[in-house]
Amino acid sequence: MALPATTSSRAPLSVAALQIVQASLRENVALSTLAGLAESDPAFAIRVLSLVNSAAFGGGRKIADVKQATSLLGVRGLRNIGLNLALTDMVPWGESGSLLLIACLRRATACRLLAQAAGARDLDGYFTTGLFLDVGLLSRARADVTGTEQVARLPAQHRAIFERSLGLVDHAELGSGLASEFYLSHEVTEAIASHHDASPPEADLARMAWVAERVAARFEAGNAAQLVDEARAAAALLGLSGAQVDEVMKQVPALAAAAAQGLGCDNIDEKVVGATLVDVNRGLAELNQSYEVMVRRLEALIAEKEELAKNLAEANRRLETMAMSDPLTGLANRRALETALTRDLARADRDGRWISIVALDVDHFKRVNDTHGHSGGDQVLVVLGNILRTALRAGDLAGRTGGEEFLTILPDTDPDGALVAAERLRKCIEAERVVLPSGELKFTSSLGVASIKGPGCLRAATALVEKADAALYEAKRSGRNRVVRAA
Repeated sequence: MALPATTSSRAPLSVAALQIVQASLRENVALSTLAGLAESDPAFAIRVLSLVNSAAFGGGRKIADVKQATSLLGVRGLRNIGLNLALTDMVPWGESGSLLLIACLRRATACRLLAQAAGARDLDGYFTTGLFLDVGLLSRARADVTGTEQVARLPAQHRAIFERSLGLVDHAELGSGLASEFYLSHEVTEAIASHHDASPPEADLARMAWVAERVAARFEAGNAAQLVDEARAAAALLGLSGAQVDEVMKQVPALAAAAAQGLGCDNIDEKVVGATLVDVNRGLAELNQSYEVMVRRLEALIAEKEELAKNLAEANRRLETMAMSDPLTGLANRRALETALTRDLARADRDGRWISIVALDVDHFKRVNDTHGHSGGDQVLVVLGNILRTALRAGDLAGRTGGEEFLTILPDTDPDGALVAAERLRKCIEAERVVLPSGELKFTSSLGVASIKGPGCLRAATALVEKADAALYEAKRSGRNRVVRAA
């Protein structure tokens, strides 16, 4: 792959190109500013002129200097060229690089030709979008040229499948993640992300790119006749006839080769672009059929692997929930309460804020069990759990510490606020009725409130709980069904 010569003393061409791209996004940027940036790097300026005068971009008029090119192209046109040259700098040297660049150019020219056939404007913008569809492959080639080349030699529709089978992020997702580095629009990013989707996307640009992917795939590995049929079917979504699509496919090699020449890649000609990587004929038909069967099996295995991973994640989530939940009431258990109290005390300690807790239990709970059995007692606890779950604020936490004993944590709550919250709980509990086989049951609870304010409260966690328990016992001693605040 013959790219323009560079020297180690000069910054990578992509730096100059991205400066143009970045500057073009500024509001009311002057064309003279962009021309000055382009002229500041002679090698970059030469590349701009070469690309502008190529058959892929030129309008038949020879452009002699960068200022003239800037004037004719405008801000958007110069930005597209900057993006094209920035992407070219990502292409590795050698045969692998040529293979990857040809794949990019096929998609770029297919996108431009399809847009032209569909009567769209900003054809250079469509070219740039198509050029970036495989930017994820170019990025991966930086670290693994050989592996990336192997993926690129597969049929286009199967590349993402094999990437996922190797545990890699597929190049469509990888490329869309890189889009911000090139200041690409949301529409282009969406086109990159969806160009291998099973169904065509809704957005106009993304759908055009999706069809271009299938037109470009016709020149790559796979069953040539089948790929042509798929390209025609895809292009019908754009309102194009079979004859129009055939004409697009006919023009792709010449236009892609012209773009390659403009980018300085002298060894990429029309014949190279138009040559399929695998030319399936009668002698290879059986092999292709076996390959298709293998791909379908691989898809099934990937789907099975992903489903297993999803089920494992869900099982782990349930186990984590079970480990931190009381099985009867569904509230937090003692372990979860201790963890949350340590966390909230640390926040109160750091921010110098109040934190309060409320200890409570069911009055005469032994009498409930003796009268209505343990199942009746369990039902009372379940009802109490529901009251605590619904009567507290979203940031509060209620949990069961054991037996009929419960604790609530009220972050950012001073003593007066905690007393109000506890009294609200007491009234809700007093008003509740539990329907049991043995009859209707009414129950009450006693509550003890304790509060502390940071800083320094983190070291007083044990003392805070002891104060709440002491207040609870005082509530029971003084008659039950009441709230007592710790001194």
